[in-house]
Amino acid sequence: MKKQTFKKWLFPAAVASLVFLSACGGGATPAAESGTGGASKDPIKVGAIFSLTGPNSPLGVPEKQAVELLVKEINGAGGVDGRPLEVIFEDDKSDNTEAVKAIKKLASKEKVVAVLGSSGSGPSLGMAEYAAAEKLPLISMAAADQITNPVRAGIYKTPHTDVHGTKRIFKYLKEKGITKIATLNDSNPYGSGWTTQLQKHAPEYGITIVAEEKYGTKDPSMSSQLTKIKGTDAQALIVAGTNPGPATIVKEAKQLNLTIPIISSHGSANSKFLELIGDAGEGVLMVAGKLLIPEQVAADDPQSAIIKKFVDGYQAAYNTHPDGFAGYGYDGLNLLVEGLKQAGGDTSKLGEVLEKVKYVGVTGEFKFTADDHNGLTEDSMIMVEVKDGKFQLVK
Repeated sequence: MKKQTFKKWLFPAAVASLVFLSACGGGATPAAESGTGGASKDPIKVGAIFSLTGPNSPLGVPEKQAVELLVKEINGAGGVDGRPLEVIFEDDKSDNTEAVKAIKKLASKEKVVAVLGSSGSGPSLGMAEYAAAEKLPLISMAAADQITNPVRAGIYKTPHTDVHGTKRIFKYLKEKGITKIATLNDSNPYGSGWTTQLQKHAPEYGITIVAEEKYGTKDPSMSSQLTKIKGTDAQALIVAGTNPGPATIVKEAKQLNLTIPIISSHGSANSKFLELIGDAGEGVLMVAGKLLIPEQVAADDPQSAIIKKFVDGYQAAYNTHPDGFAGYGYDGLNLLVEGLKQAGGDTSKLGEVLEKVKYVGVTGEFKFTADDHNGLTEDSMIMVEVKDGKFQLVK
Protein backbone atom coordinates (compact mmCIF):
# COMPACT_ATOMS: atom_id res chain seq x y z
CA MET A 1 0.00 0.00 0.00
CA LYS A 2 1.18 3.48 -0.75
CA LYS A 3 1.32 5.98 2.03
CA GLN A 4 0.76 9.63 1.25
CA THR A 5 1.12 12.40 3.79
CA PHE A 6 0.27 16.04 3.80
CA LYS A 7 2.30 18.30 6.07
CA LYS A 8 2.08 22.03 5.89
CA TRP A 9 1.93 24.59 8.67
CA LEU A 10 1.43 28.19 7.68
CA PHE A 11 0.36 31.42 9.32
CA PRO A 12 -1.13 30.49 12.74
CA ALA A 13 -2.94 33.81 12.89
CA ALA A 14 -5.27 32.65 10.14
CA VAL A 15 -7.00 30.07 12.32
CA ALA A 16 -10.08 32.27 12.56
CA SER A 17 -10.65 31.95 8.83
CA LEU A 18 -11.83 28.37 9.19
CA VAL A 19 -15.46 29.36 8.69
CA PHE A 20 -16.53 25.85 7.90
CA LEU A 21 -16.08 24.81 11.54
CA SER A 22 -18.88 25.64 13.95
CA ALA A 23 -18.55 26.28 17.68
CA CYS A 24 -14.76 26.08 17.49
CA GLY A 25 -13.04 25.31 20.76
CA GLY A 26 -9.49 26.14 21.82
CA GLY A 27 -7.45 28.65 19.90
CA ALA A 28 -4.06 29.09 18.31
CA THR A 29 -2.25 28.16 21.52
CA PRO A 30 -0.26 24.93 21.10
CA ALA A 31 -2.20 22.00 22.51
CA ALA A 32 -0.91 19.78 25.27
CA GLU A 33 0.30 16.30 24.43
CA SER A 34 -2.16 13.65 25.60
CA GLY A 35 -1.22 12.49 29.06
CA THR A 36 1.86 14.76 29.36
CA GLY A 37 0.50 18.21 30.05
CA GLY A 38 3.36 19.72 28.03
CA ALA A 39 3.04 21.96 25.00
CA SER A 40 3.75 20.44 21.60
CA LYS A 41 3.73 21.48 17.99
CA ASP A 42 4.16 17.94 16.69
CA PRO A 43 1.71 16.91 13.96
CA ILE A 44 -1.61 15.36 14.88
CA LYS A 45 -1.61 12.10 12.94
CA VAL A 46 -4.92 10.86 11.50
CA GLY A 47 -5.48 7.79 9.34
CA ALA A 48 -7.75 7.72 6.29
CA ILE A 49 -8.67 4.39 4.71
CA PHE A 50 -10.57 4.76 1.46
CA SER A 51 -11.36 2.47 -1.47
CA LEU A 52 -8.99 3.99 -4.02
CA THR A 53 -9.12 0.92 -6.26
CA GLY A 54 -11.72 -1.80 -6.84
CA PRO A 55 -15.53 -1.55 -7.15
CA ASN A 56 -15.84 1.14 -4.47
CA SER A 57 -13.23 3.46 -6.00
CA PRO A 58 -15.90 5.86 -7.40
CA LEU A 59 -16.68 6.48 -3.72
CA GLY A 60 -13.18 6.45 -2.28
CA VAL A 61 -11.37 8.66 -4.78
CA PRO A 62 -13.56 11.75 -4.26
CA GLU A 63 -13.47 11.15 -0.49
CA LYS A 64 -9.68 11.25 -0.57
CA GLN A 65 -9.67 14.35 -2.77
CA ALA A 66 -12.00 16.18 -0.37
CA VAL A 67 -9.83 15.30 2.61
CA GLU A 68 -6.66 16.40 0.80
CA LEU A 69 -8.30 19.72 -0.04
CA LEU A 70 -9.40 20.29 3.54
CA VAL A 71 -6.05 19.32 5.05
CA LYS A 72 -4.34 21.98 2.95
CA GLU A 73 -6.88 24.56 4.09
CA ILE A 74 -6.61 23.62 7.75
CA ASN A 75 -2.82 23.64 7.80
CA GLY A 76 -2.68 26.79 5.69
CA ALA A 77 -4.66 28.50 8.46
CA GLY A 78 -2.45 27.29 11.29
CA GLY A 79 -3.50 23.71 11.89
CA VAL A 80 -5.55 22.48 14.83
CA ASP A 81 -4.89 24.51 17.98
CA GLY A 82 -1.52 25.46 16.57
CA ARG A 83 -0.50 21.94 15.53
CA PRO A 84 -0.26 20.77 11.90
CA LEU A 85 -2.59 18.01 10.81
CA GLU A 86 -1.04 14.98 9.09
CA VAL A 87 -3.35 12.58 7.27
CA ILE A 88 -1.95 9.19 6.29
CA PHE A 89 -3.90 7.53 3.47
CA GLU A 90 -4.34 3.82 2.87
CA ASP A 91 -6.16 1.96 0.07
CA ASP A 92 -8.36 -0.93 1.20
CA LYS A 93 -8.83 -1.99 -2.44
CA SER A 94 -12.59 -2.31 -1.76
CA ASP A 95 -11.79 -5.41 0.29
CA ASN A 96 -12.89 -6.14 3.86
CA THR A 97 -9.68 -7.94 4.82
CA GLU A 98 -7.47 -5.22 3.36
CA ALA A 99 -9.41 -2.60 5.32
CA VAL A 100 -8.77 -4.36 8.63
CA LYS A 101 -5.09 -4.80 7.75
CA ALA A 102 -4.85 -1.09 6.98
CA ILE A 103 -6.41 0.08 10.25
CA LYS A 104 -4.18 -2.25 12.25
CA LYS A 105 -1.16 -0.79 10.46
CA LEU A 106 -2.24 2.77 11.12
CA ALA A 107 -2.86 2.06 14.79
CA SER A 108 0.30 0.06 15.54
CA LYS A 109 2.89 1.59 13.21
CA GLU A 110 1.69 5.14 12.62
CA LYS A 111 0.10 5.69 16.06
CA VAL A 112 -2.79 7.70 14.62
CA VAL A 113 -5.25 9.31 17.04
CA ALA A 114 -8.29 8.51 14.88
CA VAL A 115 -9.26 7.01 11.53
CA LEU A 116 -11.56 8.13 8.70
CA GLY A 117 -13.16 5.45 6.51
CA SER A 118 -13.84 3.26 4.88
CA SER A 119 -15.86 3.98 1.75
CA GLY A 120 -17.91 0.78 1.78
CA SER A 121 -20.11 -0.79 4.44
CA GLY A 122 -18.34 -4.17 4.48
CA PRO A 123 -14.85 -2.75 5.05
CA SER A 124 -16.22 -0.23 7.56
CA LEU A 125 -17.90 -2.91 9.65
CA GLY A 126 -14.65 -4.84 9.98
CA MET A 127 -12.74 -1.67 10.82
CA ALA A 128 -15.35 -0.60 13.36
CA GLU A 129 -15.07 -3.90 15.22
CA TYR A 130 -11.31 -3.47 15.54
CA ALA A 131 -11.52 0.25 16.36
CA ALA A 132 -14.09 -0.32 19.09
CA ALA A 133 -11.95 -3.02 20.71
CA GLU A 134 -8.86 -0.80 20.57
CA LYS A 135 -10.73 2.35 21.65
CA LEU A 136 -9.58 4.08 18.46
CA PRO A 137 -12.05 6.77 17.28
CA LEU A 138 -13.44 5.99 13.83
CA ILE A 139 -15.62 8.06 11.51
CA SER A 140 -16.96 5.97 8.63
CA MET A 141 -18.02 7.17 5.18
CA ALA A 142 -20.32 4.15 4.63
CA ALA A 143 -24.12 4.03 4.82
CA ALA A 144 -25.08 0.78 6.57
CA ASP A 145 -27.11 1.46 9.70
CA GLN A 146 -25.35 -1.31 11.64
CA ILE A 147 -22.08 0.65 11.63
CA THR A 148 -23.48 2.86 14.37
CA ASN A 149 -26.51 0.86 15.47
CA PRO A 150 -26.15 -0.33 18.14
CA VAL A 151 -24.03 2.55 19.37
CA ARG A 152 -20.41 1.75 20.20
CA ALA A 153 -18.04 4.12 21.98
CA GLY A 154 -15.93 6.11 19.53
CA ILE A 155 -17.59 4.82 16.33
CA TYR A 156 -19.34 7.40 14.14
CA LYS A 157 -20.39 7.86 10.51
CA THR A 158 -21.20 10.71 8.11
CA PRO A 159 -23.55 9.41 5.38
CA HIS A 160 -27.28 9.13 5.76
CA THR A 161 -28.13 5.55 6.69
CA ASP A 162 -30.22 3.08 4.77
CA VAL A 163 -32.93 3.82 7.36
CA HIS A 164 -32.97 7.49 6.34
CA GLY A 165 -33.04 6.64 2.64
CA THR A 166 -35.79 4.07 3.09
CA LYS A 167 -38.04 6.44 5.03
CA ARG A 168 -37.49 9.29 2.56
CA ILE A 169 -38.38 7.08 -0.40
CA PHE A 170 -41.43 5.65 1.35
CA LYS A 171 -42.60 9.16 2.20
CA TYR A 172 -42.41 10.02 -1.51
CA LEU A 173 -44.25 6.82 -2.53
CA LYS A 174 -47.02 7.49 -0.02
CA GLU A 175 -47.47 10.98 -1.48
CA LYS A 176 -47.83 9.40 -4.93
CA GLY A 177 -50.30 6.76 -3.76
CA ILE A 178 -47.96 3.86 -4.53
CA THR A 179 -48.55 0.87 -2.27
CA LYS A 180 -46.87 -2.09 -4.01
CA ILE A 181 -43.14 -2.22 -4.74
CA ALA A 182 -40.40 -4.55 -5.91
CA THR A 183 -36.82 -4.41 -4.63
CA LEU A 184 -33.57 -5.31 -6.39
CA ASN A 185 -30.57 -4.91 -4.14
CA ASP A 186 -26.89 -5.81 -4.15
CA SER A 187 -26.19 -8.86 -1.97
CA ASN A 188 -23.26 -7.10 -0.26
CA PRO A 189 -23.59 -5.49 3.21
CA TYR A 190 -24.79 -2.19 1.72
CA GLY A 191 -27.59 -3.75 -0.32
CA SER A 192 -28.48 -6.24 2.40
CA GLY A 193 -28.82 -3.38 4.86
CA TRP A 194 -31.31 -1.73 2.53
CA THR A 195 -33.24 -4.97 2.19
CA THR A 196 -33.58 -5.17 5.95
CA GLN A 197 -34.80 -1.59 6.30
CA LEU A 198 -37.21 -1.78 3.36
CA GLN A 199 -38.80 -4.86 4.92
CA LYS A 200 -38.90 -3.32 8.38
CA HIS A 201 -40.46 0.04 7.53
CA ALA A 202 -42.80 -0.81 4.63
CA PRO A 203 -45.81 -1.51 6.91
CA GLU A 204 -45.47 1.92 8.55
CA TYR A 205 -46.18 3.55 5.19
CA GLY A 206 -48.86 1.12 4.00
CA ILE A 207 -46.48 -0.42 1.45
CA THR A 208 -46.32 -4.07 0.42
CA ILE A 209 -43.20 -5.62 -1.10
CA VAL A 210 -44.45 -7.95 -3.84
CA ALA A 211 -41.04 -9.04 -5.14
CA GLU A 212 -37.57 -9.17 -3.62
CA GLU A 213 -34.57 -9.85 -5.83
CA LYS A 214 -30.80 -9.64 -5.32
CA TYR A 215 -27.72 -9.46 -7.52
CA GLY A 216 -23.98 -9.83 -7.03
CA THR A 217 -21.76 -6.75 -7.02
CA LYS A 218 -19.84 -8.00 -10.07
CA ASP A 219 -22.82 -9.45 -11.97
CA PRO A 220 -22.79 -8.20 -15.58
CA SER A 221 -26.58 -8.57 -16.06
CA MET A 222 -29.73 -8.47 -13.93
CA SER A 223 -32.21 -9.17 -16.73
CA SER A 224 -33.52 -12.40 -15.17
CA GLN A 225 -34.40 -10.61 -11.93
CA LEU A 226 -36.01 -7.76 -13.85
CA THR A 227 -38.07 -10.22 -15.91
CA LYS A 228 -39.46 -11.73 -12.71
CA ILE A 229 -40.29 -8.26 -11.38
CA LYS A 230 -42.04 -7.34 -14.62
CA GLY A 231 -44.37 -10.28 -14.08
CA THR A 232 -45.64 -8.86 -10.76
CA ASP A 233 -48.08 -6.06 -9.96
CA ALA A 234 -45.34 -3.85 -8.50
CA GLN A 235 -45.99 -0.13 -9.02
CA ALA A 236 -42.36 0.92 -8.47
CA LEU A 237 -38.89 -0.64 -8.25
CA ILE A 238 -36.37 0.31 -5.57
CA VAL A 239 -32.73 -0.41 -6.38
CA ALA A 240 -29.96 -0.35 -3.77
CA GLY A 241 -26.31 -0.65 -4.71
CA THR A 242 -23.29 1.29 -5.89
CA ASN A 243 -22.20 1.81 -9.48
CA PRO A 244 -22.14 0.18 -11.93
CA GLY A 245 -24.94 -2.18 -10.78
CA PRO A 246 -27.80 0.34 -10.53
CA ALA A 247 -26.94 1.83 -13.92
CA THR A 248 -26.95 -1.63 -15.51
CA ILE A 249 -30.36 -2.29 -13.96
CA VAL A 250 -31.77 0.95 -15.37
CA LYS A 251 -30.54 0.21 -18.89
CA GLU A 252 -31.79 -3.38 -18.88
CA ALA A 253 -35.16 -2.31 -17.44
CA LYS A 254 -35.59 0.02 -20.41
CA GLN A 255 -34.66 -2.78 -22.82
CA LEU A 256 -37.27 -5.05 -21.20
CA ASN A 257 -39.85 -2.25 -21.40
CA LEU A 258 -40.32 -2.21 -17.64
CA THR A 259 -42.29 1.00 -17.34
CA ILE A 260 -42.78 1.38 -13.58
CA PRO A 261 -40.80 4.12 -11.79
CA ILE A 262 -37.27 3.14 -10.78
CA ILE A 263 -35.90 4.68 -7.59
CA SER A 264 -32.22 4.30 -6.75
CA SER A 265 -30.57 4.53 -3.34
CA HIS A 266 -27.98 7.21 -2.55
CA GLY A 267 -25.23 4.64 -3.14
CA SER A 268 -25.12 5.70 -6.79
CA ALA A 269 -25.74 9.42 -6.29
CA ASN A 270 -22.95 10.83 -8.42
CA SER A 271 -22.09 11.95 -11.92
CA LYS A 272 -20.75 8.48 -12.76
CA PHE A 273 -24.33 7.18 -12.62
CA LEU A 274 -25.40 9.71 -15.24
CA GLU A 275 -22.43 8.80 -17.39
CA LEU A 276 -23.19 5.08 -17.19
CA ILE A 277 -26.94 5.22 -17.88
CA GLY A 278 -26.84 7.74 -20.73
CA ASP A 279 -30.18 8.33 -22.43
CA ALA A 280 -31.74 5.39 -20.59
CA GLY A 281 -31.71 7.38 -17.37
CA GLU A 282 -34.45 9.84 -18.26
CA GLY A 283 -37.07 9.82 -15.52
CA VAL A 284 -35.13 7.69 -13.03
CA LEU A 285 -35.57 8.82 -9.43
CA MET A 286 -33.01 8.82 -6.63
CA VAL A 287 -32.84 9.65 -2.95
CA ALA A 288 -29.80 11.78 -2.14
CA GLY A 289 -28.23 14.53 -0.10
CA LYS A 290 -28.44 18.17 -1.11
CA LEU A 291 -24.82 18.27 -2.29
CA LEU A 292 -25.92 16.41 -5.43
CA ILE A 293 -27.70 19.56 -6.65
CA PRO A 294 -25.83 22.48 -5.03
CA GLU A 295 -27.22 25.14 -7.37
CA GLN A 296 -30.78 24.14 -6.41
CA VAL A 297 -30.34 24.48 -2.63
CA ALA A 298 -32.40 27.39 -1.25
CA ALA A 299 -30.37 30.38 -0.07
CA ASP A 300 -31.97 30.31 3.38
CA ASP A 301 -31.17 26.63 3.91
CA PRO A 302 -28.77 26.19 6.90
CA GLN A 303 -26.50 24.06 4.69
CA SER A 304 -26.39 26.53 1.82
CA ALA A 305 -23.23 28.44 2.81
CA ILE A 306 -21.04 25.42 3.52
CA ILE A 307 -22.24 23.61 0.41
CA LYS A 308 -21.33 26.62 -1.74
CA LYS A 309 -17.94 26.97 -0.06
CA PHE A 310 -17.10 23.31 -0.54
CA VAL A 311 -18.33 23.16 -4.14
CA ASP A 312 -16.37 26.28 -5.11
CA GLY A 313 -13.17 25.01 -3.50
CA TYR A 314 -13.46 21.50 -4.90
CA GLN A 315 -14.27 22.82 -8.36
CA ALA A 316 -11.22 25.09 -8.29
CA ALA A 317 -8.95 22.27 -7.14
CA TYR A 318 -10.17 19.42 -9.33
CA ASN A 319 -12.13 21.07 -12.14
CA THR A 320 -15.22 19.03 -11.36
CA HIS A 321 -18.21 19.21 -9.03
CA PRO A 322 -18.00 17.17 -5.81
CA ASP A 323 -20.51 14.41 -5.25
CA GLY A 324 -22.05 13.16 -2.02
CA PHE A 325 -19.15 10.82 -1.39
CA ALA A 326 -16.67 13.70 -1.45
CA GLY A 327 -19.00 15.38 1.03
CA TYR A 328 -18.81 12.40 3.39
CA GLY A 329 -15.04 12.74 3.55
CA TYR A 330 -15.22 16.50 3.95
CA ASP A 331 -17.74 16.29 6.77
CA GLY A 332 -15.81 13.46 8.41
CA LEU A 333 -12.60 15.45 8.72
CA ASN A 334 -14.45 18.59 9.80
CA LEU A 335 -16.21 16.63 12.54
CA LEU A 336 -12.93 15.11 13.65
CA VAL A 337 -11.19 18.48 13.78
CA GLU A 338 -14.05 19.93 15.79
CA GLY A 339 -13.70 17.03 18.20
CA LEU A 340 -9.95 17.61 18.47
CA LYS A 341 -10.52 21.25 19.30
CA GLN A 342 -13.13 20.47 21.92
CA ALA A 343 -10.86 17.80 23.44
CA GLY A 344 -8.37 20.57 24.22
CA GLY A 345 -5.41 18.59 22.94
CA ASP A 346 -6.13 15.47 25.00
CA THR A 347 -6.67 12.95 22.20
CA SER A 348 -7.61 10.25 24.69
CA LYS A 349 -10.91 12.12 25.15
CA LEU A 350 -11.64 12.39 21.43
CA GLY A 351 -14.09 9.49 21.21
CA GLU A 352 -16.31 10.76 24.01
CA VAL A 353 -16.04 14.43 23.00
CA LEU A 354 -17.31 13.65 19.48
CA GLU A 355 -20.54 12.45 21.05
CA LYS A 356 -21.38 16.06 21.92
CA VAL A 357 -20.42 17.69 18.62
CA LYS A 358 -23.00 19.71 16.69
CA TYR A 359 -22.02 20.64 13.14
CA VAL A 360 -23.75 21.90 9.99
CA GLY A 361 -22.13 20.03 7.11
CA VAL A 362 -22.60 19.52 3.41
CA THR A 363 -24.40 16.21 4.05
CA GLY A 364 -26.76 17.52 6.73
CA GLU A 365 -26.97 19.01 10.20
CA PHE A 366 -25.11 16.63 12.50
CA LYS A 367 -26.28 16.34 16.10
CA PHE A 368 -24.42 13.50 17.76
CA THR A 369 -25.78 12.19 21.06
CA ALA A 370 -25.10 9.27 23.37
CA ASP A 371 -27.83 7.36 21.52
CA ASP A 372 -27.08 8.51 17.96
CA HIS A 373 -23.59 8.37 16.44
CA ASN A 374 -24.80 9.38 12.98
CA GLY A 375 -26.70 12.48 14.02
CA LEU A 376 -28.75 12.91 10.84
CA THR A 377 -32.42 12.47 9.93
CA GLU A 378 -34.25 11.66 6.71
CA ASP A 379 -35.46 15.27 6.56
CA SER A 380 -32.11 16.41 5.17
CA MET A 381 -32.46 14.01 2.22
CA ILE A 382 -34.11 14.95 -1.06
CA MET A 383 -35.65 13.21 -4.06
CA VAL A 384 -34.19 13.96 -7.47
CA GLU A 385 -35.13 12.94 -11.00
CA VAL A 386 -32.91 12.56 -14.04
CA LYS A 387 -34.02 15.08 -16.66
CA ASP A 388 -32.06 15.90 -19.82
CA GLY A 389 -29.02 14.10 -18.44
CA LYS A 390 -28.99 16.03 -15.15
CA PHE A 391 -30.30 15.60 -11.62
CA GLN A 392 -33.30 17.83 -10.91
CA LEU A 393 -34.89 18.40 -7.50
CA VAL A 394 -38.34 16.84 -7.11
CA LYS A 395 -40.49 19.41 -5.32
